[in-house]
Amino acid sequence: MGWGKRALGSVVDVHPSALGEELVDITTTARIPAPLAANDRPLWDMWRGGGPTEPNQWATLDRSDRYLWVRAAALHRTYAPDKPAGTVYHLDGRHVTDYDAFFCAIGEAINGPGGWFGGDLFWLHENAATGDGGATPGFRMIWHHSEVARTHLVSGYDRKSWLPAVTFEDLVRCLGEDGVQLELR
Repeated sequence: MGWGKRALGSVVDVHPSALGEELVDITTTARIPAPLAANDRPLWDMWRGGGPTEPNQWATLDRSDRYLWVRAAALHRTYAPDKPAGTVYHLDGRHVTDYDAFFCAIGEAINGPGGWFGGDLFWLHENAATGDGGATPGFRMIWHHSEVARTHLVSGYDRKSWLPAVTFEDLVRCLGEDGVQLELR
């Protein structure tokens, strides 16, 4: 079951939860193949409580939690008109040490803390080239501390997906092809 799909089933039992007075445990007949790990609960509680309020709250997370962060940002995104043409965005690249960190950082650069601007190359292209992700196409982005990503996003195999890694050069090329005026600093 991937993101955006719904589990089909019936509720067969509901009882008070041992985790808190206001919580209930629900037993269903639905097949949920990949439940969240117990240590992911604080991340989801933060999102349920209104989401991140400060930049770079994702930066201390490990790669698997950054992946969850990007997915949570997608699920909690607010739809608003793209910012006007000519808006300049500043990507804080100090923590872009993996593929998911890039999407955390660009989402935040475009849409503020907890913002989403894609979670893979397809959605990066869709948002950068066609709009509807918070930025009018053809925008300018200054990528501060880009050397961090250049050092970490290198060719080889991605240890998470076991596919060829998306490199810094791939991201720069994709953004450029989609009309983003990118300045690397």
